[in-house]
Formats: sequence, C-alpha cells, structure tokens
Amino acid sequence: MSSLFKIICGVDPGLVKTGWGVIKANKAQLEYIDCGIIKTDSNDSTEHRLSLIFKSIGDLLIKFEPNIFAMEEVFVNKNPKTSEKLIMARTSALLQAAINNIPVMSFRPNEIKKNITGLGMASKETVHKFVQKILNIQIAMSKTRTFDSTDALAIAICCAFETQTMLPKSFAV
Repeated sequence: MSSLFKIICGVDPGLVKTGWGVIKANKAQLEYIDCGIIKTDSNDSTEHRLSLIFKSIGDLLIKFEPNIFAMEEVFVNKNPKTSEKLIMARTSALLQAAINNIPVMSFRPNEIKKNITGLGMASKETVHKFVQKILNIQIAMSKTRTFDSTDALAIAICCAFETQTMLPKSFAV
C-alpha cells in the first residue's frame, strides 16, 4: 500500500466503553469508514471484560486491515482504580495491535483536542462537532455511537495530521 494512503484505526480505551473509529487518509482528504463502541457489562468479571475488548479489537483489525493503530494515552485520574481500569483496557487493545504487527501511535488527550478543535481543553461535544465537520459526515448519538466513538475518530484524525498522512486544514464550525 502506498505511503500516501493509510487506514487508521483510532481507539479511545475504557473498561465500560471502548470507542473505535476507522478512517482512510491521504494527503488530499480524510474519508470516514466506520465507528462504534465496545461495551462491556459491569456485572462481568474484569477478566471477562478485558477478554471482550481484546477479541473485539482483533475482529476490527481483521475487518478493516489498518496500517496504523492510534490510541489515547492514559491520563492519571484522582482515583487510582479508574486509572488502573483504563490502563488494563488500553493494554488489551495494544496487545491486539502487537499481535497483528500494526504500528501504534499514542497521543495525549489535550494534544488530540488541540489538533481537532484548536483548543486543548475542548468539550466532548465540541470534539464531536469538529470530527463531523472534518469528515463531512453526521454521526447521530445512539447505543452504538457515542462520544467515545467520535473521540476515537478524533484520535485517528490526529494521527493522520501528526504523521502528515493528511495535511491539516483550518476547519471552522
């Protein structure tokens, strides 16, 4: 595949909901492919939930065959248990990328927001609005498409901008 053409899978890890988004990127444009969430049941054991994330990410990698796997870095929460859960969910996804020999790029949450909106502290609603504008699509919130899935698309877009797969543009909303 040409170095100017990439399929990027963005992942916003979480033990309750892991968002995912897939885009096609080249210097001329970004194209939306798909997005969604992997939702786990809080009544299940942590091990079962991590297994579901691991298997689901593996299924996505088989389906979309991405060249790059982009993830949000884990930020340290006030509650160490919350950070621990995020790290475990992130690790489940990272293992799939490693098993499938897909290069991984990680981005800080404020870096993603700044790349997408121009503001490092943008709200989820603002990120959602800019993702739709950048990809020229409408994403209605539903049980399978949440702010977690648009955050994952934002991660993929950030990766495209940062790797210069796509040259950033100014997107006014």
